[in-house]
Amino acid sequence: MLRRGASALAMALVGMVAASPALAQSSAESAVESAEDAFGTSTGHESIGVYDEGNVRGFSPGTAGNFRLEGMYFDIQGGLGGRVIDGQTIRVGPAAQGYAFPAPTGVVDLQLKKAGDKLTVAPFLTADSFGGHGLEVDAQIPLSGKALGVSAGIGVYDNHFNGGGASHGYNLGIVPRWRPAPNVEVLAFASHQQFNDDTSGGIYIATGNFLPPRPTRGRYPGPDWTRNDSNSDTVGLIGHANLGDWTIRTGLFRSAYKDNGGFANLIFVDAGGTTDRQVYASPDSASASWSGEFRLSRRFSDGPRQHLLTATVRGRSVDSHYGGGDLVDLGPAGLYEQIHVAKPVFAFTALTDDQTRQTTGGLSYSLKWKGIGEFTAGLQRTHYVKRIAAPGLPLASGTSDVTLPYFSAALTVTPRLAFYGSYVRGLEDAGSAPSYATNANHILPAIRTRQYDFGLRWSPVKDTTVILGYFQISKPYIDIDQTNFYGVLGAQQHKGIEFSLTTNPTKNLRIVAGGVWLDPRVTASPLIAQPLGARPVGQPQLRTRFNLSWTPPFAKTLTLDTYVNHDSGAYGTIDNSVYVPGSTRIGLGARYKFKLGGKDFSAKVTLYNVLDAYQLVSFGAGAYGYNTQRNVQAYIATEF
Repeated sequence: MLRRGASALAMALVGMVAASPALAQSSAESAVESAEDAFGTSTGHESIGVYDEGNVRGFSPGTAGNFRLEGMYFDIQGGLGGRVIDGQTIRVGPAAQGYAFPAPTGVVDLQLKKAGDKLTVAPFLTADSFGGHGLEVDAQIPLSGKALGVSAGIGVYDNHFNGGGASHGYNLGIVPRWRPAPNVEVLAFASHQQFNDDTSGGIYIATGNFLPPRPTRGRYPGPDWTRNDSNSDTVGLIGHANLGDWTIRTGLFRSAYKDNGGFANLIFVDAGGTTDRQVYASPDSASASWSGEFRLSRRFSDGPRQHLLTATVRGRSVDSHYGGGDLVDLGPAGLYEQIHVAKPVFAFTALTDDQTRQTTGGLSYSLKWKGIGEFTAGLQRTHYVKRIAAPGLPLASGTSDVTLPYFSAALTVTPRLAFYGSYVRGLEDAGSAPSYATNANHILPAIRTRQYDFGLRWSPVKDTTVILGYFQISKPYIDIDQTNFYGVLGAQQHKGIEFSLTTNPTKNLRIVAGGVWLDPRVTASPLIAQPLGARPVGQPQLRTRFNLSWTPPFAKTLTLDTYVNHDSGAYGTIDNSVYVPGSTRIGLGARYKFKLGGKDFSAKVTLYNVLDAYQLVSFGAGAYGYNTQRNVQAYIATEF
């Protein structure tokens, strides 16, 4: 999982790039089989869906800070590995109906790994054709029957990336679970993640209104010394008690990220393929936050009607230290050349201190009427304070007090057909400036957002669900301007139609398919002199996902699966003078279950991007990377 402080441009790569072993998505569990819709599901080591934490309806809920952990408000600064996180659900469309205190960009709802009442040890070994490999061992340890148990694990990785780079690292995690009474549960967790010698891939920046010539995928552009170390530490405590008609839920979290100096390989490319290589280096930086929520609910029964009143108080305190970087020109080189130059002496300056304080109170009312539907309405009042102390500049500060209403409704027409709709306002994070901007790594103030959507959920036959919906989201438009400054350029509105199909045509065949047709539009700010096109950068109008899982009736230990992912083209510059073609990627996989020494084993091999489709991926105006080439990942897993 990417840390929240990462730029929205980097987040856009999520879902386009096959996972490295450190983030490998493979196990005996199947996201295809467990998905309730096609909008985004992660289960165990598998992830599928039209949306993910980097892209929901064309925006990033991860960048916006819309994380929840076991339903509780959670500000994440560091990465969370698979030792403590069991899966995630993207709350959007029908999945957000009745969800208390939603957000316009969607919610990434994380679930912790929880110990059961049986002792298990589960090793997981993975490798890929890039040369990477990893070993994970997770255990569930009951300490006192069902009342007390611990889930714990360790993962060790030697990563090799699509861009030719590499890293090595490990993660540790533990999740104690205590259930002192049948309706009371207390969860704690601690996670540490460390990566060393992490090489920085190339960012290809066109020097004019053209697409860069096709680079060689899988070749590291260098230099070799552009490596950094980073670590993340996250701890938390969550409590949940059902006391008759009263419910209490609470969570408190500490999340920290430290980067021991970083580099960005900037490759400025002319139309002929000649490059000028530059490196932006950053000194040590760090960010840390406290966040949490207390929620109290009261349920009232009235015949077929269930009423629920909920009050919440949530907040966060974030301290970040960044900036002070230096840009060095390493000279010209060929597009396909790896450069080998001595490491220069960088002239770092003082860091910027950035503080965010936010407190929110909310009230919500929900009505569930059996056979009729449900209705939810709520109001949040948030107090937001931002202070930035940049070297050589006076202290900059700002305060916002915003009232944020929302409501949602679902109407049951028949047992198989329901209509839904919602409206929500939000105050969300705007991410940070990319490394090639003049204000590199600068964290932008929060922005006001709003969304409404409506649609239908239909089950025409048993084991089949269709969702068809319309949405409209409005936010400020943020990108690089002509002076290479990253900030607000105008207003951005996304209108779209989304579709989901989940079906079991037979008991051995499962299909999950979906897509979104997007009509993104930009309106320039009157303060911006440069020309803006009608379309935002990097927003494809069509995005589709198709997943199939089949267990042949004549070979029940074998499961075959496939995916077909398509993204249409998008504009690569803010004036829309450059268009970046899209691509269709196809993958095939086979999972085989067998016994060895009386133990159950599961082995899987997946071939990603079978036809080796090529696509430039927009990082922002005029800046590009590329998608993952054809590769193979394999794993073997068991449980003792």
